[in-house]
Amino acid sequence: MADETDEQQLREKIAFQRSFMANFPTLTTIAQKWGISSPETKSKAQLIKELSDNEEQLELLLESERIAAAVRLQDELHPPQNSEDCPICFETIKHVYSKTISRLYCCGGWVCDKCRNERNSTGMKKGVDEMFHGRCPLCRDTLINDSDQKRENSKILEHANNGRAWAQSLVGTWYMDGTYGFALDKEKGLRFKQQAADQRDPGALAEMALEYDKGDTVERNESKYLHYMKEAADLGHTEAQRIVGGNFESCDKKEHLHYITLAASQGDPKACSLLGLHFLYADCGLTKSLILAKHYAEKSLEETDPEALPTFAYNFSNALYHLSVERNFILVTQTLVGAYLPVGTVAKFISMIETKEKSRCANCNIKAEGSSLKRCVRCLGAWYCGKECQVQHWKAGHKFDCIKS
Repeated sequence: MADETDEQQLREKIAFQRSFMANFPTLTTIAQKWGISSPETKSKAQLIKELSDNEEQLELLLESERIAAAVRLQDELHPPQNSEDCPICFETIKHVYSKTISRLYCCGGWVCDKCRNERNSTGMKKGVDEMFHGRCPLCRDTLINDSDQKRENSKILEHANNGRAWAQSLVGTWYMDGTYGFALDKEKGLRFKQQAADQRDPGALAEMALEYDKGDTVERNESKYLHYMKEAADLGHTEAQRIVGGNFESCDKKEHLHYITLAASQGDPKACSLLGLHFLYADCGLTKSLILAKHYAEKSLEETDPEALPTFAYNFSNALYHLSVERNFILVTQTLVGAYLPVGTVAKFISMIETKEKSRCANCNIKAEGSSLKRCVRCLGAWYCGKECQVQHWKAGHKFDCIKS
């Protein structure tokens, strides 16, 4: 009910601001007449910013409702099987697996990432473990020091031999890679992984899926790859959700958007990047939203893979470019993107974006030679392959975005 009230208030505020601003000259006109630093120009710029902020707040609110609906649907279709409360803060962790909790190797219990981070933060500031006092909060045994690799490995192997899925998955990986003091033994490692997958451990299921996809240790089997990956995704494994959603050949657009949304809602950078592109180009049934395209592109910059980051930074600059055209005020794209890319490459990226946009119709998205496209003479930010596409795009929403340049 509160969200509905917030939404209505935002809509009314935005409608009033648009009506109020319609009585003023454009920002460009004011700047040309009074100067870029004049009080008149700053006043109009502030009005534009306030309107933009409210529109962004509304779109983020509506997107949070879309995400909540996707999560509810997933929980109805696949009720969480491994939901537990953190023994420290009692917060419910819907999907307990290696990416959502911190394992205590002494007894095999766990604490949530929030409690682990709080303990680490306190310890780093004061140099002492004020939260756990060096003992496991569950079994009260002395916590295993990170540097005591031998004792840690021994306890994990003990848990694996006792049939605990999370430990079997770890030991299986170590045997298959020949790491952490475990002799290389792919067959033994595969057995451990399979045992963990049979117990429906999300991480093990995703790893077994990849084994069937690669075909190195087992015969390549696409149906088993899809089966295991889908099961891991439905158990809340974020990377598996993104992979299932990204496999266009095995799912329709609706299913693709569903799993990409789930992965992005948990902060997966690659899923965020993909979702941002969908909002930018109105793919998979989504309404075009430059605000959400920018929002998700910015979230994708949390990616740690150095090979993927330049592409995500390019997508971010692309969204900023479109947003600057729509809003008709200069966004400091070079400053924002320059925080993630070498300064020398930023201008090249922006040039690439402009060239790309001039070569495709804003309505039907069909690529064409720049000279054959007709440019919107009002905002100068959209190109069309013909009058029909321009009229369709105007009715579809460009009439709200088109601001005189």
